[in-house]
Amino acid sequence: MNLSFLKQGYLFGADRMLDGFLRQEDLCFTLMNEIAPKIKLEDFEEMYKEGGRPPISPKVLILVLIMQFIERLSDRAAADNLRFRIDWKIFLDLELDFRGIHATTLVKFRERLLKNDKATYAFDKVIEHLVESGFVKQGSKQRIDSTHIIGKVRELSRLELFHETLRLCCVDVVHLFSEMPKIELQLAEYYFEEISIRGVSEAQKKKFIREAGTAMRVLSEWANLDADIAGLKSFQTMKKIFSQNFKDADPDPDGPELIEVATGKDHVSSPHEPEARFANKGGKGWLGYKAQIAETVDNECGVNFITHADINNATDHDGFEIKNYIENQIDLGTAPAKVYGDTHYNSAKNIGDLSSIGIELQGPVVPLKSIKKPENEGFEVDIESNKTKCLAGKVAEKNHLIEGGAKMKSRFSSSDCVECPRRDICKPQIRGKQVELRIPNRHLKLRREQMETEEFKNDMNSRNGIEGTLSGLVRGQGLRNCRFRGKNKTRLQIKFSASAANIKRLHRKRLMEAKEYNENAA
Repeated sequence: MNLSFLKQGYLFGADRMLDGFLRQEDLCFTLMNEIAPKIKLEDFEEMYKEGGRPPISPKVLILVLIMQFIERLSDRAAADNLRFRIDWKIFLDLELDFRGIHATTLVKFRERLLKNDKATYAFDKVIEHLVESGFVKQGSKQRIDSTHIIGKVRELSRLELFHETLRLCCVDVVHLFSEMPKIELQLAEYYFEEISIRGVSEAQKKKFIREAGTAMRVLSEWANLDADIAGLKSFQTMKKIFSQNFKDADPDPDGPELIEVATGKDHVSSPHEPEARFANKGGKGWLGYKAQIAETVDNECGVNFITHADINNATDHDGFEIKNYIENQIDLGTAPAKVYGDTHYNSAKNIGDLSSIGIELQGPVVPLKSIKKPENEGFEVDIESNKTKCLAGKVAEKNHLIEGGAKMKSRFSSSDCVECPRRDICKPQIRGKQVELRIPNRHLKLRREQMETEEFKNDMNSRNGIEGTLSGLVRGQGLRNCRFRGKNKTRLQIKFSASAANIKRLHRKRLMEAKEYNENAA
């Protein structure tokens, strides 16, 4: 749909009627002059179809969403601000008597963004402007860390989990079919109502759980015959929860047997949010996701900007996200020359992979594991010669790799061990000392040596600021709690939160520049 008709200005627009009303210290001034011009109507044309009533300008809506996250507003509050706030009308180029929008317009617009793969649009446009302004540069230094995001759902007991799973599935199936077999219809009617576990005894819980397992099995056997039911998201979730919680290899007439402890990386904790995962870190458990945040490290600029904001499963290891982060930076044209991260990111593979493309991954690595057998202390595999040496300086006469090259199995000559002063400590075998050692990684060995130097410790001070950034996103943009349900919607939230934080930082940078200019002029 051609949206060019939305470009025309208003004769009684707020920006014309109140020219000069916004001052440089107003955040909307920065938005009006630096961010709004980057938003182009033609970028949204594929989101709309010909016909129907004229749409609200997507440029206005995308900027309203940014302001919503800057000021931590609900949809209704953002819609009210669009109606009453003069500064909003000025930077959005609206008429003074603009009557606003309904709050659901923002809901539908977010759905349009997700449907058309534009969840990252606002963040990418802000980054594009920061690159053009010279605040984010190719080959700069960056730092990365993660924080937990609590899903918009509560953790359920197993009885609640099974009942809610069945309830959601039965509601969808009944809506899909006007007629159901009698036994399936009875099950559906039984699970239509929400359950309360208050006052339910342990014996009753076990009975209800067995009944729920039987109901899942019956519905699965009937529904598998129909492709429409098999395609329902609630049905797929039910089958997954059933397989994770019940043993059904040999069906028991009394009902499927409950798995005593059902856990795992892919374990579904709630049918309302099947993508959310339960994770535990540092003694703190949460049900939801994990956010990956990276920012520049620029001491000369005085302000650092967020270059990467994404979401992953709560149970995913941080180290696996480095590849996604670097690929994203390359696409944006902001690939760093050096990245600071903690031990979770600094694996041997990540250090080697980034080094191969000219990027230095800096940070501590996990400590060297102590050798379990005291008699093997002091033995090590020399990386250069690929042979095992002992503290006495002897080299093993036989060496060969085991476990796919991860370990070295070595045997020293019996003659070397006979008169060795460490014989009582090493306790060699009759044919000579035999030992199995894990082969040290070159990158980890070098990094552990660097970690002992003052230069490394001082350099790692550059990483510390990322903790403050995470805290700022949590306190300023409400990053800790999901606004919406679903992984894609949560990713959209993360992107807008980072966009809002970058705009506030850009505004602060412009005020710093203005202050410096005035001081020099004076």
